[in-house]
Amino acid sequence: MSKESLVTLQQAFDERRSIYALGNELPVEPQAIVNMAERVLLHTPSAFNSQSSRLVVLFDAEHQKLWDIAEEKLRAAVGDGDFSGTKQKLDGFRAAAGTVLFYEDKNVTESLQEQFA
Repeated sequence: MSKESLVTLQQAFDERRSIYALGNELPVEPQAIVNMAERVLLHTPSAFNSQSSRLVVLFDAEHQKLWDIAEEKLRAAVGDGDFSGTKQKLDGFRAAAGTVLFYEDKNVTESLQEQFA
C-alpha cells in the first residue's frame, strides 16, 4: 500500500462519523460492499489466528426480511410493554440499503476452549 493510500485511509478513519438517518441509496455497487466486508474480515486479527468471525451481507428483500424477523422476536420479548422506541430504531435500520451482520463461529471458539483450557 502506498504512503498516499495510507494517509487517505487514515483521514477516512479520522473523519468518520456515524450516520443515524440511513437511506437506501448506495453510492457504489452492492458487490463493492461485499468485497470490502470480505477484505475487512480477512485482515481482522483473531485469537490464535482462528479466523472465527463470520459475516452475512444482505440487500433488498433479504435485508427487509432480517429486520422483520428482528421485530417479531423483539416484540415477543417486550410483550405488552412499550415497543415504540424499539420500533423506531428498527425502522431506521430497515430504511438502509442493506445489512452487514458480523458474528462469531461458536464451533471455532469452543474448539479453542478445549485446546487451551
